[in-house]
Amino acid sequence: MVDPDVLRRFSAGAVRYDAHAHAQRLSAVDLLAYTGASMRPALNGGIVDTGGEPAPERGQVTNSIEPAPKRGIFDTGGEPAPNRGRAFKILEPGCGTGLYTRMLLDAFRGASVFGVDISEAMVRVAKRRIDDPRVRFAVADAEEIATGSFDLVTSNAAFQWFLSLPRTLARMASLLPGGGLLTFSFFGPETYAELDAALRASALRRGAHDGARVAAAAFHSREEISDALSAVFPRWDVAERRYHQEFPTLADLLRSIRYTGTRGGAPGEAWSPGKLARVEDAYRERSGGIKATYQVFLCRGVTGGGQGRPGAAAGRDAPGFVAAARGAER
Repeated sequence: MVDPDVLRRFSAGAVRYDAHAHAQRLSAVDLLAYTGASMRPALNGGIVDTGGEPAPERGQVTNSIEPAPKRGIFDTGGEPAPNRGRAFKILEPGCGTGLYTRMLLDAFRGASVFGVDISEAMVRVAKRRIDDPRVRFAVADAEEIATGSFDLVTSNAAFQWFLSLPRTLARMASLLPGGGLLTFSFFGPETYAELDAALRASALRRGAHDGARVAAAAFHSREEISDALSAVFPRWDVAERRYHQEFPTLADLLRSIRYTGTRGGAPGEAWSPGKLARVEDAYRERSGGIKATYQVFLCRGVTGGGQGRPGAAAGRDAPGFVAAARGAER
């Protein structure tokens, strides 16, 4: 079950979410490319195409995926997958407003996508924006999905909100029989590091030695995610990306945080005009402006049986995923 406070914030900001989802859009593009690289039959039994070198079965890969010319992937020649065999089935937990869903539909031309989100408001927006017979949406707690069989489970910027990552990973693995693949992006604890430092600096100036921390500082670390993956999946991997964004004022940054739910402020903390001015002064002094860093982990786990469903991915190359994703971003 997702934290009720998180659910309230996402539901309240559903209509404005996409307009402020800068980092989430970038992570969706990278996650789609990362998913494509994971599904490609890898060299020497590895699970990642690293440009000629096999990837370790247990390890970490950083920035191994490069952009490619725009073209589609999993093109079934205009026919839906059921006419060419069993449909490739994708589960998207935490689908939100459908930002990543649209990219999946564009990339996996013959697949069916089942998008699930606990926020009814988010699902309402997704249904309004995406009218495609290949997708269906449901309002449900993704952590509690107990039945179903999928070829791919993939989720953008949602897993950090689940209350129990180990339990969620075990549940997702149970939905991937016969070599299925799980991929997800996960915001890390160094997200909004500049704001975190400004909050503490402002508190110190007022004589408080234990200043407020950004709530994102409590997100799981890379090591914690790796431990959770290794306990469930025989093959797993974690990569890291960092995205940067600048804002005219601290108020603009806080507004973005409010509508995307990425937790830049301390839980339940009020921002008075005086505090806003003090923290902004500390922010600009330390960072030279209102700059935000987003730390994002790209994660994957492969259940027993190999690299996802090789039959579905055979002959398809990873660059197409990147192209499809970047086309969707535009």
